Amino acid sequence: MNIQETDQSFSSVSTIYEALRTRIALLEYSPGTRLSENTLAAEFGVSRTPLRKVLQRLEFEHLLVRSQGSYTTVTEVDVKMLSQIYEVRMVLAENLYRFIDLPIHEWTITCLERLAEETKQLQSTHDIHLLGRIHRDVEEALAGAISNVRAREITENLYFEIGRIWLSCVPKLDWNEEVELLSSEVRELITALQRGDLRGFGFRRRNQAAMALDRISKVISRDEARNE
Repeated sequence: MNIQETDQSFSSVSTIYEALRTRIALLEYSPGTRLSENTLAAEFGVSRTPLRKVLQRLEFEHLLVRSQGSYTTVTEVDVKMLSQIYEVRMVLAENLYRFIDLPIHEWTITCLERLAEETKQLQSTHDIHLLGRIHRDVEEALAGAISNVRAREITENLYFEIGRIWLSCVPKLDWNEEVELLSSEVRELITALQRGDLRGFGFRRRNQAAMALDRISKVISRDEARNE
């Protein structure tokens, strides 16, 4: 394989990875969905070799699990696993001040302000895909402010693992409350970052995660009780 072929292979893997991870995050592939290697390879116009690299990476990140045959399934999360993931997320959030350098880049603030404005659209439309996309973009903007590469990767991976679970619960929660919570959370984080209050920023992130866990756990527990 020459250098050009190697570059094209890397580009294909990166593009497919971002596409599939986004689809999982925004519930285009909901938990329990089976993905076919043959179908995906045909869609992206690649052989199964680069596709398998992507699926293996997503499996390592706990977003997929291999099934029998040529199928891979989007993972589901129960209350116990959800609590464990959020526990890590909250501990990391409290300590983010160690991994963020001041001053905060203006791009981060500008991006968050734009997203806070976008949340206003959700007051008049129950567009769950838009809600998920804004939520994902907020997380990516905040992760971009983390200077420690490993801390940033862990933060992003934790979001992609559980953000979709929150999004899947939204139809069973109060829509207006979820929109208002997201809007106020973003505003609070902008204020903390503008002030350079990194400990306050981490404290708010931790509290936001704790409240989200409480809301999601109640929905999942009710569903599990009905199915027993």
